[in-house]
Amino acid sequence: MELFTRETIGNYTSDPYAKNDHKYSKEMQEVRKELRKLDQETKKDGGVVDWNRMLNDFM
Repeated sequence: MELFTRETIGNYTSDPYAKNDHKYSKEMQEVRKELRKLDQETKKDGGVVDWNRMLNDFM
């Protein structure tokens, strides 16, 4: 499964909490984990991921 798709970004942004990962397939859990890692690294560096722009880029 690709990391940056409309489906995966939409899924992550609608429910970004790791405690809810068990509700998703193993494949989606891995994608969510990777997106969360990127999101947290960006925030740690003082940045912000523009998820809305990323979603619009995949239309």
